[in-house]
Amino acid sequence: MRSTLLLLLALLLLPACKKEEGEGGKAVIKGTVLRQDVNAVGVPQGDPYPFLDTRVYIVYGDNEFHDDDVRTGPGGKFEFRWLRKGSYTIYTFGEQCDCTDDLVAISHQVTIDGKKDVVTVPTITAKNF
Repeated sequence: MRSTLLLLLALLLLPACKKEEGEGGKAVIKGTVLRQDVNAVGVPQGDPYPFLDTRVYIVYGDNEFHDDDVRTGPGGKFEFRWLRKGSYTIYTFGEQCDCTDDLVAISHQVTIDGKKDVVTVPTITAKNF
């Protein structure tokens, strides 16, 4: 009887052990955000340069809203540390060319497959009109 009760309890707790995306692991997502000056019709002017002190957001799994954010440092670099395996969306904002002062989200989806992975997001280039 006692072993049956322990087995039943173990089976009930097993689904609770599944770890979702988010903090609590040893993986890292990192990347770089550049800023590209463009003229009024969207033609790039000069070379992209590091976008300093801008916010970069992370969404864990299929959540609707961002779960955390960091600011870019020297060289436009950012890092999210202590993450678990799973899928993540990384995004920041750039300007649009329609003179409305609206911002557009620039996002990348990445996956952490291993416990200690270091995943590099493709370079994000935000337009500056």
